Amino acid sequence: MKNPKLILYLFITIFFSVNAQVSVVEKSGKKLGWHYQLEKGFIVGIGNASTIEMAKEKAMLNMKAQIVTSIADNITKSSELKKVETTNDNVAKSFQSYSDIITSKSSKQDYLVGISQANISEIYWEKLFDKKTKTTSYQYFIKYPFNTFDLEKLVQDFVEKDNQLTMELENALKSLENFKSIEEIKESQSILTSLFQTFIDQRKAKAKIGIEKCSSLLESVIIQNEESTLGVVKYGLYIQQRRITTASKPVISSECAIVENKKLGGEICLLRYRYDDCYADSDNKIKVSYSFGTGRTDHLFFFDITENKADLNLIGTIKIVEGTIDGDAILNTKCKIELISKFDSPVNVNNITFEWKQYNVVCDIPLNETITGKGIHAVEFLIPRLPLTSISTVTNPENKVNGAISFTSANGKQTNKIRIYQKDYITSW
Repeated sequence: MKNPKLILYLFITIFFSVNAQVSVVEKSGKKLGWHYQLEKGFIVGIGNASTIEMAKEKAMLNMKAQIVTSIADNITKSSELKKVETTNDNVAKSFQSYSDIITSKSSKQDYLVGISQANISEIYWEKLFDKKTKTTSYQYFIKYPFNTFDLEKLVQDFVEKDNQLTMELENALKSLENFKSIEEIKESQSILTSLFQTFIDQRKAKAKIGIEKCSSLLESVIIQNEESTLGVVKYGLYIQQRRITTASKPVISSECAIVENKKLGGEICLLRYRYDDCYADSDNKIKVSYSFGTGRTDHLFFFDITENKADLNLIGTIKIVEGTIDGDAILNTKCKIELISKFDSPVNVNNITFEWKQYNVVCDIPLNETITGKGIHAVEFLIPRLPLTSISTVTNPENKVNGAISFTSANGKQTNKIRIYQKDYITSW
């Protein structure tokens, strides 16, 4: 164990170099000689601090650092553990930094669980007074049994644990290719973060790349509309065109709609809402927001409370033009009317009936015309047969027409009629 010998030698050198201005004012007992010499089968841990408790803790860390260093000497892939500056000017600072690294690593490993104060062979401490700075400190020494068998056992434990961590790394990275939920990504992110803090070799870089990928995935979540209808919002969560699930609850907000029922957590999420308090406003919406770590995604689901409503009115003059004259009849004459829709929603015009009671003429024309959008719409259709002379406004300019136009909303839930009473019309014949 070359490194423990070097470390102990350097501490001894530092200690004696400052001994001229430091005096011992109290000690735990008689010096037995093991404090500054190497003894086969033992390691000496040394710690210095302003209190005896802190000095003892540093001595334990120093002893563990030497053990981990010995393990590192036997494991080539942990070569980073052996890189430490040991010049006379900065040995204390460098070793402390070095100790922090390896003890931080070892504190997370099961292979050092058996190393504890209960196994300490001997201790010795001194209370020191610095004549120059007029301060006191404690120097603490721990003699700890550690032989070749112990080293080989710890090396074996280290390798087993290290292989396990490598497998955890590979599994976490692999799961980022096959995830089906936000929780799987977060679990991988948590594992990779822990491994990143543990690893000090090339695996640290792999863990970091994995962590960055997790963050990127969580930031790329989008909410996609899945054929929502009035009163029902349906959506799915997607990452890179892959549908995913999450147990996270969204923040749902609306200025007027009231969500009464939620079905969340599946591939298709569903929100049922009431819109009784909403006005016929094109800006009516429900906002759904998710937060995944630093990632956030939201979607606005606009809705029109009139989308299932139908309201038509007949305007202008009815025009009956063209056609083929057949004796006292006109065949396949073209009729043009104008309908005004109150709402943007689609409306199906189903049937038109014209009636001239004074001539005992009734004309019933089935239609299947859909008009969409608020405003005026022109509708054209053919009338198969009409009496030429009596219906003509050329010969009878005072003629009026009665009848009705039936229509339904696009979803078929609303049916209505426009009554035609003494309506003006014109013919071209």
